Amino acid sequence: MGRHWGTFSLKFVIACDGGVRQHRPVPALIPFAFLATLLGEAPARQMLDRAGLPADGTPIGHLDFWRLLRNNIDQTGDERHAIGPQTVPDGSFHLLLAAMRLGRDLGDGLARLAAASRIVWSDLPLEVRQGHDLRLRIAGMANASPQHSLYVEMVVVVIHTACCWMTGQHLQPRRLLAPPSDVPGTGSLFALLGCLVLRRGNAVELVYPASTANLGIIADRFDLWPSLMFETYRQITAEPLARASTTEQCLDLLWQAPLDQPTLAAAMGISVATLRRRLAYEGQSYRALIGQVRQQQALAALKTEVGLEDLAAGLGYSEARSLRRATHRWFGAAPSQLRASEGRTKLRR
Repeated sequence: MGRHWGTFSLKFVIACDGGVRQHRPVPALIPFAFLATLLGEAPARQMLDRAGLPADGTPIGHLDFWRLLRNNIDQTGDERHAIGPQTVPDGSFHLLLAAMRLGRDLGDGLARLAAASRIVWSDLPLEVRQGHDLRLRIAGMANASPQHSLYVEMVVVVIHTACCWMTGQHLQPRRLLAPPSDVPGTGSLFALLGCLVLRRGNAVELVYPASTANLGIIADRFDLWPSLMFETYRQITAEPLARASTTEQCLDLLWQAPLDQPTLAAAMGISVATLRRRLAYEGQSYRALIGQVRQQQALAALKTEVGLEDLAAGLGYSEARSLRRATHRWFGAAPSQLRASEGRTKLRR
């Protein structure tokens, strides 16, 4: 991001019966109830188990939560996680960010995102209002299902993350309005906003100061938005990037986008020389890690209908020929052979 970020205050404040009750700071964890309500208890436990995380109801960190949902989208191709009347194809949020990036300032960018959302999220009406403040509003939430309520909570926090990334600033909302709710796990993500949460009405409204609308949009390297958004989210949660090794940190970021070494080192806040030294100490190298990620992503993507040119570009190759050489090296077969093999496997099933 190129700027210094302060630590976010994870203070959860609830207005109740006309008064304000302030609670202790909320830990940077997502309760199992949130995942179980959003996805179903059995699928949530399976997802945690596949990721090597405790599936016994233990809360998980926000970064693990982000990765779990990203993995679920990769596996299902549905950005809505099977919540809602129709599938939202993977890449749809990228289109919304692209529309937002065209804004002359943040207020205009959010208005463009809201307009594009009517096409991408037809059942999730986003509105942007500007006046004495800047408001992002999602109406019709009073009778929403528990899954839809939690999904909207995720949407609000992800859009807030996008606003922080687009402007390169730690944005502080004035308050958040949301309907009263007893949905298990509700409020776990709203706590990250660090603002007053008022439980009233039938809409969700994220309210920023009016001056926020005039902030310039400065996001660069838009092609790397998954990893840059992930890093912004990490800063919002004030959670360390990884629990253990430099290798794990690199893999976290490389799974988001095919970063080159300088960009990867910058995202981790270290020099390229330090990155190489730390990886060598762990018996790894940038080349080996990017190859590992590309291999796994290529094998998964070859099961879809993505064209080779698009697949090669998404993996960071300059042309499809480079991808063909890589698949020969990894799997001893051309992409077309791998796809044909996958097709025969499906027929046998």
